[in-house]
Amino acid sequence: MPELLDLRNINKPEEDVETADRVLNWKISGEIKTEQQTANRNLVFTVNAGLILTGILYLVLQKNILSAVFFFLIALVSFILVSKEKKPVGWAVSPKGLEIENIFYSYSEIKSFWIEFNPPHFKELSFRFKKWYRPYVKIPLDREDPLVLRRYLAGFLREERHEDTLIETITRKLGI
Repeated sequence: MPELLDLRNINKPEEDVETADRVLNWKISGEIKTEQQTANRNLVFTVNAGLILTGILYLVLQKNILSAVFFFLIALVSFILVSKEKKPVGWAVSPKGLEIENIFYSYSEIKSFWIEFNPPHFKELSFRFKKWYRPYVKIPLDREDPLVLRRYLAGFLREERHEDTLIETITRKLGI
């Protein structure tokens, strides 16, 4: 006859109990601060001047008003994004999901996560959603330990490399 195993009388090591409690009750939170969102104003000014000049050239040389308006609008939008006052944004990762500024995203809505770690330049946590039309959610990490965050999220989500799009690369360079 097989021997019965009584799970109530098994002595668990202290480390396992502490880890289980931490996974159930732990919450990683932080704030995206304005220092992390500073724009490179000289580079944005140069790009805007180039866009406006390109729009003027389209208007004068090709008599193409639509293309000229398009370049003027791109310059206007980038100017507005740089001029806009940036406020701190709170975020939290808990056992239930991701919360950013009181908007909650369940883990069932999120396909995968990736931590981009390039210490002199940036540390960033990225979430990819299951719905194709949802953009990536990217959170700059300030003092959070990426290894602890990775270990924590691996229990809930799949880790998958997220490639930056051309727009994300440009906005990161411009600091928008």
